[in-house]
Amino acid sequence: MFAFFRISLFLVLTTSSLLITQLQAEQDGKIMALLIDGQNNHNWRVTTPLIQQTLEGCGRFDVDVLTSPAKGESLDDFNPDFSKYDVVVSNYNGQLWNDETQRAFEAFVSGGGGFVSVHAADNSFPQWRAYNRMIGLGGWGGRSEKDGPYVRWKDGEKRFTRDLSPGRGGTHGKRVPFLVVVRDSDHPITKGLPSTFMQTADELYGKLRGPAENMHVLATGFSAPATGGTGEHEPLLMTIQFGEGRVFHTTLGHDDQAMQGLAFQFTLQRGTEWAATGTVTQPEVTGETLTSDQPAVRDPAGVVPAELTAIPDVMGKGWKRLFNGSDFSGWSQKNGTATYRVENGTIVGKTAQGSPNSFMCTNREYENFELTFEVKDDPGLNSGVQIRSLSKTDFKNGRVHGPQVEIENSPGESGYIYSEGTGRGWITKPQPVKDAYQNGEWNRFVIRAYGDRIQTWVNGKPIADIRDTESSRKGFIGLQVHGIKRDTGPFEVRWRDIRIRELQ
Repeated sequence: MFAFFRISLFLVLTTSSLLITQLQAEQDGKIMALLIDGQNNHNWRVTTPLIQQTLEGCGRFDVDVLTSPAKGESLDDFNPDFSKYDVVVSNYNGQLWNDETQRAFEAFVSGGGGFVSVHAADNSFPQWRAYNRMIGLGGWGGRSEKDGPYVRWKDGEKRFTRDLSPGRGGTHGKRVPFLVVVRDSDHPITKGLPSTFMQTADELYGKLRGPAENMHVLATGFSAPATGGTGEHEPLLMTIQFGEGRVFHTTLGHDDQAMQGLAFQFTLQRGTEWAATGTVTQPEVTGETLTSDQPAVRDPAGVVPAELTAIPDVMGKGWKRLFNGSDFSGWSQKNGTATYRVENGTIVGKTAQGSPNSFMCTNREYENFELTFEVKDDPGLNSGVQIRSLSKTDFKNGRVHGPQVEIENSPGESGYIYSEGTGRGWITKPQPVKDAYQNGEWNRFVIRAYGDRIQTWVNGKPIADIRDTESSRKGFIGLQVHGIKRDTGPFEVRWRDIRIRELQ
């Protein structure tokens, strides 16, 4: 009796909190997703938060998490109300759901609801016929030729084949990085993605078997024999039509390391939106971001909504002045003997012969923020603004170091990011834009630092958009006066309208 009361109370409290979340999502125009976990031969306690962060981070979803009773406990009272959601995402691989829940889930998907199967969710429920039709292909659980064909891409024939020969369902080799090859670049999920891109170390599932009805394979990966694979081009990303419902099936995402891969994150975001709505509104991803030569990775906690991709509105709300226009309250100089003065509401930095780089720095440190300022420097002077920078006695006797947004007359590297004082050199290697800076004029710089992502704009033109995993995520802001060669100068650089808007 007590156990029954405990489960019932849990469901009442959970339902109340979910209803509040759903009402908020409707007001925000977001897709409501239900993420189910609780049993899995993989570490769902670690991977579920990463799936949730990845989906919510792109700004399209509100995600509720529903955890089933533990393995060995009764599932009789595990009856999610699927009708409250646009899409169900499964991170579940465990006991068969009760008959009522099976029927409700089948009705939800066949009636037009979205469903997403993540990695080992395709190991689930070998005995549940409708579920296997939903996922198209599955592995393990005694699956064999009785459950359906192997489906592989044959390079020589340039088509997918179905192999009904006897054999087990489900295998994988060693966890290694591998190339994802898009086989349909016109589908909404893959349209706007590079034709090939690397996934970080992950399990590449092979020998999956199933009904494969109304199934469309979007991308494959070669399961290399050298790493214990099948020697076949195996399906990685699939869509399945089940009644009126749309299903996205991804075999990517074995563990927290695999979920660091941009390949996993972008395809999960896009596939989940498609399953829920039939369209994908998220921006295209270039080959510079999703690379084919090495895996691109990021912490899912650093995934940011789409509104943090456009240039910040410098006339919007929430900005605070870093410089009061009259004195250096809140600032102090570090390194060098260049001079700084306040003149007509402007900070003026002046070079000094024989001085190393000098910096006027905020006393306070900042983490996630948008920063804007106007700057004008003399021809021949290289300058910059430090962000998230540090000065510690145990590092080069207090040498200022960290990311610097370059300021330089055109043609030059204005807006690109240099790792000051660390020996790393340029963080932004490609530097195609050389003329955004207007010589002899006031120039508007805008910078956004969020997680490991740094973006810059000069006079409204986008310059840098990088992931910097090596620099500090928190530090001061500093105005640089660069050292000069002997018998040159003096040169001056001026800053005004220095404002910051902190981000959560």
